[in-house]
This record gives sequence, C-alpha cells and structure tokens, in this order.
Amino acid sequence: MLKLYGGARSRASIVHWYLEEIEADYEFINLDMQSGEHLKSDFLEINPMGKVPAIVDGEFKLWESGAILLYVAEKYGKMPDSLEQKAEIFQWVLFANATLASGIFVEASREKETPRLLTPLNKIFETQPYLMAEEFNVADVA
Repeated sequence: MLKLYGGARSRASIVHWYLEEIEADYEFINLDMQSGEHLKSDFLEINPMGKVPAIVDGEFKLWESGAILLYVAEKYGKMPDSLEQKAEIFQWVLFANATLASGIFVEASREKETPRLLTPLNKIFETQPYLMAEEFNVADVA
C-alpha cells in the first residue's frame, strides 16, 4: 500500500487531496514537524533532504510534490495516452510548483507577480471548469 508522509501546512496536502479525489488506497503518515520527526534517520532514508511530502510505494521512494503527483496520476489515476496531453499536464504541474509558487509565496515578488500570473488563469476558468477543459485531472491540484 502506498504511504504518504506529510506534516502540518505542507504541500503533502495537495497529494493527499489528489489521492482522495481518485479514491486511491493509501496510508497517510503525519510527521510531527515541530519535534523534528522529519529529520530522524528513518525518514531521512525515505527523503535525505528531510522534507515532506514523500511517498513509499512498495520499495519505491519518491519526494517532491510535483513528482509525486505525476507518479500517482500515472500509476493510480487517469493520465492520457497522448504524449502531448501528458506534456500539457507536466507543464501545469511544473508551473504550479515553480513559477506560480515563487510568484505567490516569495514576498519580494508577490505584489508584482501574483496579478500577472493569476490573470491568464482566471481567463481559463471563465470558459471552463478545469485547467484542461471539462475533466478534473492532476494538474488541477498541483
């Protein structure tokens, strides 16, 4: 069974959300970040960076929310067969984890970048319910 490791106020929440949406069978392991549980040797064997989220799926270990989302979507969710459609999903996941996150969460750039980044997103959602048209996919939680 897939195990998702996370902590309070972490990007594990988006992986958790996606796993719930696709009704995957998994176990959530909530690490106590305040006490440094994510820095103990057992967890560092899963993610040597000591960050959450991370997953263990059988013998396979993976960390970084975007990588986890793409893996879970491919293995347990619905990924399109078309390379072009997959690439578009990758684009949105990478955009959310790099461009959008730094634009919103980095205080020095927030005032300038947030409106610039959200304007095209708002235009998309004026015409369709999800990033990639009519159907929810992993890009929508990234």
